[in-house]
Amino acid sequence: MVYRWLADAVMVFHGAFLLFFVIGGFLAWRWRKLIWVHLAVGLYSLFNVIMDFACPLTEPEKYFRRQGGEQAYEGGYINHYLDGTLWPEGATPTAEKVGFALLIISYVGFFVTGHLRKRRTTRDGSVVTRT
Repeated sequence: MVYRWLADAVMVFHGAFLLFFVIGGFLAWRWRKLIWVHLAVGLYSLFNVIMDFACPLTEPEKYFRRQGGEQAYEGGYINHYLDGTLWPEGATPTAEKVGFALLIISYVGFFVTGHLRKRRTTRDGSVVTRT
C-alpha cells in the first residue's frame, strides 16, 4: 500500500513539474522571483530533450510500482501518460516544441511586464519610475 502511494506521489510530482515547465514563466509575471526556479526547470528540460536521457523521476515511480505489486510501464512518463491522451499519439516532438514556444513567450512577457512595472505613466503623461 505504501509503495503504491509513493508511486502515485512521484507520478503527481512529475506531472506538476511538467505543468510548471509550461506555465511557470507566466506565473513569474506575478511572482517575479519565481523566474529563477523556472529558468532552472527550463534549462533542465532543454538539456533533457537535446540529450534524450531518461528523467530521474520516472525510475523511482516504476520502482515503487513494482514494489507495490503493479507492473511498471514501458518507456517514459510522457509517452505513458500524455502521448495519445493530451495530444495525438506520436506527436510528442510537436508538444515539446509547443512547450518551449510557450516558455519563450512567457519570458518575453516577463521582461515586458517588468519594464512596465518600472515605468508607469500617470494621467497627465508624466513618467513615474519605481525603484
